[in-house]
Amino acid sequence: MDSREQLSHLISKHMLTLVASYTKLLDPGLTAPQYFILQSLAKQDMQTSSSFAAMLGVSLSAITNLTGKLVQKGYIERIASESDRRQVYMKITDSGRAVEEQMLARYKVLTEGVWDDFSDQELSLLIEAYQKMIGKLEQQNGSVKPHSQEE
Repeated sequence: MDSREQLSHLISKHMLTLVASYTKLLDPGLTAPQYFILQSLAKQDMQTSSSFAAMLGVSLSAITNLTGKLVQKGYIERIASESDRRQVYMKITDSGRAVEEQMLARYKVLTEGVWDDFSDQELSLLIEAYQKMIGKLEQQNGSVKPHSQEE
């Protein structure tokens, strides 16, 4: 396995482990895509199903299913456009915002101490490398930038 393959494998393992731990911290019924939608709405409210379908690379019916569960939990609500009744926007509720904020707080606990053995130089290099990798992935996928921790 060459360095690029090894790095891709490690990043994939890191993401799966982190996402699995992260999304189960508060609500075992909240999936990673549902949390992504919640986090995106916390950052930028009033988004459409079409925008989420494009970001996640899934069908509109899959987004309807994902958002339906978030509506049932009271985390988001659907708002019909006043100008075009066919257009429906998603809006985070106070309850959804509270869950998202709790998830971010728990994420800090989850990652507490992870970076203690890294020097400032190593941390800077990691930050630069991740930013470069994410930028390249967004460019390749034409994706919209999701909510980051430090914007």
